[in-house]
Amino acid sequence: MAVSQGILCADIGTSSLKAALIDLEGRVLGFVRESYPADRFAQGRIHTSDWENALLRGTRRLLGSGSGAKPLGICISGNGPTLVPVGFDGTPFPPLHWYDRKVIPIDLNASPESGRRETLAVLADLPKTKSFFLPHVRWFLQHRPQEYEKTRCFFSAQEWLSFRLGAEPVTVLPSEAYIPYYWTEDQCAALGLEGEKFLPFVKLGTLIGRVSSEAAVQYNLPEGIPIAAGGPDFIMALLGVGAISPGLVCDRAGTSEGLNVCSAVPIKSRELRVLPHLEPGFWNIGGVISSSGRLFEWYRSLTGQESRSYEETLEELISPDGTGPADKALFFPQAGFHTQSCPDMLFSGGAVGNAPVSRQGFGRGLLEALGFMTRNVLDALERAGFQITEMRVSGGQGRNSRWNQLKADITGCVLLIPEIRDGELAGNAAAAALALREISTLSQGVSRMIRMNRRYVPDRKKHAMYTDAYRRYCEVRDRLEPGILRSFRGEKNFHEDIYNS
Repeated sequence: MAVSQGILCADIGTSSLKAALIDLEGRVLGFVRESYPADRFAQGRIHTSDWENALLRGTRRLLGSGSGAKPLGICISGNGPTLVPVGFDGTPFPPLHWYDRKVIPIDLNASPESGRRETLAVLADLPKTKSFFLPHVRWFLQHRPQEYEKTRCFFSAQEWLSFRLGAEPVTVLPSEAYIPYYWTEDQCAALGLEGEKFLPFVKLGTLIGRVSSEAAVQYNLPEGIPIAAGGPDFIMALLGVGAISPGLVCDRAGTSEGLNVCSAVPIKSRELRVLPHLEPGFWNIGGVISSSGRLFEWYRSLTGQESRSYEETLEELISPDGTGPADKALFFPQAGFHTQSCPDMLFSGGAVGNAPVSRQGFGRGLLEALGFMTRNVLDALERAGFQITEMRVSGGQGRNSRWNQLKADITGCVLLIPEIRDGELAGNAAAAALALREISTLSQGVSRMIRMNRRYVPDRKKHAMYTDAYRRYCEVRDRLEPGILRSFRGEKNFHEDIYNS
């Protein structure tokens, strides 16, 4: 049997871990997805052991006996800004998850909006900081002081899992411009935190260790293979879809969704998140839809469809011609378009119109609401001077042709689907190729390993219909009082006919 050589890439997601073996030409040799325990995910209590067990299952499936696969190296990315406090005895404490509303860092200059006052009150004593991470640690100090005192250092999720495999204890920076968004000595001092609890910075795509003998046995990996420094998932997705030149856009969807455009210049915006880019001198401008995939999962759970495939669920909501059920509902997510101010990341309710509706009518309304939220971000980008006509898709959404076409029709944007659907994994492959010195720059890795293989072009007539529907949808949404928004339980919460069909 021929030996398949590639880079073992893994991404620690919110609800599951994805892993793939990808060769140096960007071809996927194997792919797995390992879910975390459903009960702990539902409670928001995923622990480091769940990541480790998912990686263990994934590597055994990818590299098990008879697979003929041999990894050249390994690179892991993860959701951020999740942090893992690790004690002096090496034992990890429960992670400080990115979606935990108690510890979400926010821009304290933002105007308090409905639903955000509680979070603002919790963090009102914090000095202003750009750091994504330090407000989590400050909360940890204030609410779990005994564990804080026993903490030797803090890892991001991907750094912890790499460390468990044999990597050095480090913090991986996307670029030097991100230092203020991680931590500085002055920031730590201002928040009363001990700077020695934070690990030294290393650059993305560098060699940070090799698989230890213990990890080799546990994870079915060859001892001594290189471990490359992987970064946060949204950065690796930008790299993995090749959105590293000005004007290119990444639409990354998972539990939440982010639209990010590469810009040659920074902007000032209260609507959009403005961060440095992976590429030095460029900027990452974007908006976040905090409850994208999570909303769809909520719908599937609410309607008893957890055992069905995503394709089956979507097929009953989107006909081959793109139409949907006649009893289409309106759906207004309360936790919709969120950006720099970083409010609650969990879905917090919605209003449904045209009730009573069928399961299909409710689901179709939810799908269109997701498309409208995407268009809301695109509107904000347009107001900031970015005219978006094309987006590169990352995540599971790229696997369903009906949803991609519907989204193209709603937004008016061409959707480009890469060969490697999960941008984080493709970005990991490029970063590992750099660490292995198979390429000299990340841009070279994009040219060599990242390719688009499908396009979804919006239908003009359908886009015109959705443009009118979106305008009316926004008018209704803006008239709703926050107290009206609540979870759908089958009752008639709101009724408004905004469609001409």
